[in-house]
Amino acid sequence: MRIEIINNVVLPAHNQRDSQILQVNFPAGEYVANFTHDGRIEVMNQEKKCAYFSFSQFREKVSCGEFIVVEN
Repeated sequence: MRIEIINNVVLPAHNQRDSQILQVNFPAGEYVANFTHDGRIEVMNQEKKCAYFSFSQFREKVSCGEFIVVEN
């Protein structure tokens, strides 16, 4: 699915290369969001850093207007 992040946010994210958790800036814009095998939602930026959300965390971001689901 594709989502749009409305405002710049800093999210805890995993670096794909070494699995280190970092605080990463996700600028406003569109991102690809995928469902993972363990039931989480993964949002990846251009630097291949992934932020992970449970379904309820993701739903909260959508209901607050921080994220907009652009395409399912």
